[in-house]
Amino acid sequence: MRRPHLPGSANPMTPTAMLLVALVAGLCGMGLVMVLSASAVKSLDIGGSPYRFFTRQAMFVGLGAVAMWVMSRFDHRRLRDLATPLLATSFGLLFLVAIPGNPLAVTVNGSRRWLGIGFLQFQPSELAKIALIVFAADLLAGRRDQMGDPVRTVRPVMVVLAGFAAFVMLQPDLGTTVLLAVLAFAILGVAGATPISLATYALPATAVGAAASMWGYRRARMLAFLDPWQHPTTSGYQTLQAQVSLASGGWFGSGIGTSRAKYGFLPEAHTDFVYAIIGEEFGLFGALAVQALYLLFFTAGLRVARSAQDRFSKLVATGISTWIGVQAFVNLGVATGALPNKGITLPFLSYGGSSIIITMAAAGILVNIARSQGTPARRPARSSG
Repeated sequence: MRRPHLPGSANPMTPTAMLLVALVAGLCGMGLVMVLSASAVKSLDIGGSPYRFFTRQAMFVGLGAVAMWVMSRFDHRRLRDLATPLLATSFGLLFLVAIPGNPLAVTVNGSRRWLGIGFLQFQPSELAKIALIVFAADLLAGRRDQMGDPVRTVRPVMVVLAGFAAFVMLQPDLGTTVLLAVLAFAILGVAGATPISLATYALPATAVGAAASMWGYRRARMLAFLDPWQHPTTSGYQTLQAQVSLASGGWFGSGIGTSRAKYGFLPEAHTDFVYAIIGEEFGLFGALAVQALYLLFFTAGLRVARSAQDRFSKLVATGISTWIGVQAFVNLGVATGALPNKGITLPFLSYGGSSIIITMAAAGILVNIARSQGTPARRPARSSG
């Protein structure tokens, strides 16, 4: 006799779930190839082997694949019980990064964003993305009938967002701060928060973000974005080199492994600007194909959110889809010169341990939501009030 499917791991793979898995696998596979191509020269220079960054990235992708598989089998509804622990852990790790003189806090290129030793490093702001999504989804799912009361719905989310933003801006990391804000407002909007209540917080937040972008080194980045040719050897250097790399690819690219930008011309070619190397080696068609993959992932994620059987699942799917879609959009915008430099990685493609592991785990949650569609919730939504 055929056994009935239970929530979580026993659910079959739906077409949307299989599409999400295929997209993540394809992007990660391309990421491995491009990290090897973009980092080979730097790896050889600092480590004596062209495979230094590639082997680490392969390990990160392997760990990410395990995390994605686990989360795709884990009933995502149980995340509601982990909302508070995730929030507390994220704040605790961000606090450790902010402690002056902490030997475990790692500073790279003037930014203090990691905890760890050697290449075993963790970026707490990546965990904060999941923590914010789960917290907001849990809170708003439990207060569905109170969306007209911003004190009980919008304000708690804004308080958590402000706490995360304060710690992340200390690192400093304006790009991640903006991304966290976009996630919070996207979830609130889908949950049914009134436009007036959202505007009440969005307008001051936008003003603060605009002021922060014109202070210190961010002002130089903004001016370089407006006219990089006025700062060709300083703040506009990366933007110009990325554009040169993209333009050099032409229609079909120079061929895999043949990029010239990676020979010291384009800093961080295997991290924030890996898309420029893709454009140079695969051309316009290759660059557009990458954009299409991210658009397809974002569309599939929104389809999962729209078809979700309960409010919590809908909001989590919305948050994860927005996170990966917006982060990809920002990175592509920076690489092409359409946006100011924000230091945000390209999901699944850029080099980075905590980034790819946590992003793949989030994709696993999205896959689990897709698999559980049509299955009744294990328990009714609990009240957060």
